Amino acid sequence: MFLKLITLVSSITILTVSCHPTKKAAKAQSIANEPAIQLDTIKVVANEAPKKQTYQASNPIGFDIIHTRLDVNFDWTFSRLNGKATIQLKPHFYPTNILYLDARGMDIKEISLITSALDKSTNPSNKANNVVTKLPLTYSYKNDSLKITLDKVYTTQNNITLFIDYVAKPNELKAGGSAAINSDKGLYFINPAGLDAYKMPQIWTQGETQSNSAWFPTIDSPNQKMTQEIFMTVDNQFTTLSNGLLVDSKKHNDSTRTDHWKLDQPHSPYLAMMAVGRFKKVIDEPWNGKEISYYVEKEYEPHAKAIFGDTKEMIEFYSTKLGVPYAWPKYAQIVVRDYVSGAMENTSATLHGDFTVYQTTRETIDGKKGNSIIAHELFHQWFGDLVTSESWSNLPLNESFATYGEYLWEEYKFGRDAADYHHYQSKQGYMGSDKEVNLIRFNYQNREDMFDGFSYNKGGQVLHMLRKAVGDDAFFASLKNYLETNKFKTGEIHQLRLAFEQTTGTDMNWFFNQWFLNKGRPKIKVTQSYNATVNTVELTVEQTQDFKNVPLYTLPIDVDVYVNNKAERTRIVVSEAKQTFTIKTTGAPQLVNFDAERQLLCDLDYTKTQNEYVYQYKNTPLYEDRLEALKKLEENLNNAEAYNTIKWAAENDPYFVLRNHCIGKLEKAPADKLPEIKTVLLSIYAKDKKTVTRAKALNALNKKFANNVDIKTLNEQALNEMSYAICAEALEAIAKTDVKLAMEKAKAFENEAGKDVLYTVAELYANNGSDEQIGFYRANLKNVNGFEMVSYCSYYAKCAKRCVNSVSALIAAQDFETIAKAGNKFTKFGAQKSLKDLMTLWEQKEKMAKANNVSEADLKLITETKDIITKQYNGVK
Repeated sequence: MFLKLITLVSSITILTVSCHPTKKAAKAQSIANEPAIQLDTIKVVANEAPKKQTYQASNPIGFDIIHTRLDVNFDWTFSRLNGKATIQLKPHFYPTNILYLDARGMDIKEISLITSALDKSTNPSNKANNVVTKLPLTYSYKNDSLKITLDKVYTTQNNITLFIDYVAKPNELKAGGSAAINSDKGLYFINPAGLDAYKMPQIWTQGETQSNSAWFPTIDSPNQKMTQEIFMTVDNQFTTLSNGLLVDSKKHNDSTRTDHWKLDQPHSPYLAMMAVGRFKKVIDEPWNGKEISYYVEKEYEPHAKAIFGDTKEMIEFYSTKLGVPYAWPKYAQIVVRDYVSGAMENTSATLHGDFTVYQTTRETIDGKKGNSIIAHELFHQWFGDLVTSESWSNLPLNESFATYGEYLWEEYKFGRDAADYHHYQSKQGYMGSDKEVNLIRFNYQNREDMFDGFSYNKGGQVLHMLRKAVGDDAFFASLKNYLETNKFKTGEIHQLRLAFEQTTGTDMNWFFNQWFLNKGRPKIKVTQSYNATVNTVELTVEQTQDFKNVPLYTLPIDVDVYVNNKAERTRIVVSEAKQTFTIKTTGAPQLVNFDAERQLLCDLDYTKTQNEYVYQYKNTPLYEDRLEALKKLEENLNNAEAYNTIKWAAENDPYFVLRNHCIGKLEKAPADKLPEIKTVLLSIYAKDKKTVTRAKALNALNKKFANNVDIKTLNEQALNEMSYAICAEALEAIAKTDVKLAMEKAKAFENEAGKDVLYTVAELYANNGSDEQIGFYRANLKNVNGFEMVSYCSYYAKCAKRCVNSVSALIAAQDFETIAKAGNKFTKFGAQKSLKDLMTLWEQKEKMAKANNVSEADLKLITETKDIITKQYNGVK
């Protein structure tokens, strides 16, 4: 799963990517032969009474689900699902006549045991037929758990088949959710009555962590594996999607159709999914005969391949890199509205929130915003779906790997700089945390707590260190071993360790204990000196972390010593609190680059001179090498060598992110450098191959030289560029010096869906528009996705408050009312606030009109407008 709040991991601890408490951990769902158990350990402190510390045990397995068949149809009016579940199970080990199933907030109509017997009486050929009968079973239903009494004691040799007739009522469940996944009702009816003309009515599901039991009875635990088939009966106008293949579709006489989806490989119940809506299916080139498809709204049908077009190459890359081919019968991706997180890796059918991936083809000129999310969810098809963490305590086996899958794709497709930049950004999402916990942790309070910057961000960093510790060949061979040994089953952290030990022939407890089963990170202080007499570098490394709470680490680290512009690499192993390493050189070192692979997750204290930082920027190969040097040099732009290095990097660094970084720093250069800086920025704008870098250069020019005639002309010319980033920067700059011209130029972009320019126009009209611009806001509601609606409503309301005509205010108010009624809790909040602001304005207008004795007709119009908006606000608050 890709968490929205963890996504750009440094911004929020959702990550983002790629779900939802049902009960508190102490009321863990009933599963298998008995309710889930929490084991307690005793923690003894001197002179204190023993304290219990929660231990979140893996869910006990009383029964194994073998196969689930669902026959469902949908009540759009009441947002309910009418379902019939046929579930094949068997006792896992112990004989029993009691079965527990999870079923949240359902109406249960019938629970029966399906039996069959041989009957020859009605067959003329005297051949026996199977006669299926249903034996009603007794059951109790409380706390979202079905306790079913079977007709006898069954053993692990006996398969049983249950039939359950039920109604799922997701909108009638008690609201739940978490910071990572903001709702846990499992089944979502979006705009079911079609009240919002700008949002396609649709149904979709979200199962992680344990929410699929809100729409079908099951053992809702990650350590279950089942095959499945779903028969969905829907109106003919709708497209459906589920796991596996669409094996049949039958039309009925009442304008409905039943689609039969079937998955023959086992997966965990939380990975089951359904989606229904007027989606357009776009089929791409298959991979090894397996269909690749994208389900999008009709407005994005022309852009689907621009958004998802790397998918086939990703599948080929991951299959080859891991040595384990993509296992599922197809790969589909669907984009939905009002999604409760970022994205979800449902087996063979990934679901994305609209705000994470939707772009027009023209927008992708400036970069594909969903690339990492697409890679993350696809990598889950191996780590999470093919092999599933057997408990939520082991979630890093899913999410750390999916996060590292992003790195691998960036490295392959865009190069080491791009991968290291992505990795560095991810690291910040962990480094900024004010707490420390184990990666694999059994003492969480709620399973949702596991979806954080540790399971995602830190875990991705740890896997990178593991790769560097054992080497590439051993790393990927070990992953292949792990996947092949445990495919279609579940795994825990020790199985990953054993796969590495079996592959490498090396005990790996030292690594797994300190990084996966412990908390914290090392604090490293490095000093070095050169002994010219014997040509040696004395490198002293100290671990200074608090050893009461953080372990003493064993750290394999590569050190590059640069002599005569050539790097000589030495691997050292830091394993003590303080160690000194003697490294033989061939001469005086120009630079000693500690952790030359930039793989170590630590707080590093290593001071270098300015000359060393200049040398480091010019000679070391990696993104973080150069970034570290540039950050130090930009602190002293009055120094000629520092300034010249930054200036050179702005034009010539091989990676556009560092070029962008240095362009921003040139703005702070001494005033006497301005003429030269202008020339450099103009050159970058004219020649750089990256549109976002050209936009950054234009932004810098506008900050320093906005009133120059040539820059004003440049901005007007820039409005003809295909890049929305450049157009948005130019329009924003024009608005600061000539609002009238900006308003005129903005008209050309009113029908453009690109977010950069759309929001620039929306802000411009919010500050300067009136009645004439209200139509722009209404027309573009269809182009605003997810959380973006909050800020869009703010701009819309600001413009509406500037309007003179009451009709304009009522148009805006009607839109805000629609959004508030049909949106999620975030967009509802934004729309409610906009309505309240508009209502307050018209209340003030009424007071002023009365005070100024306006005409009776004018006062009546103002009062009627206020009353309508007030009624709308009261209806949604």
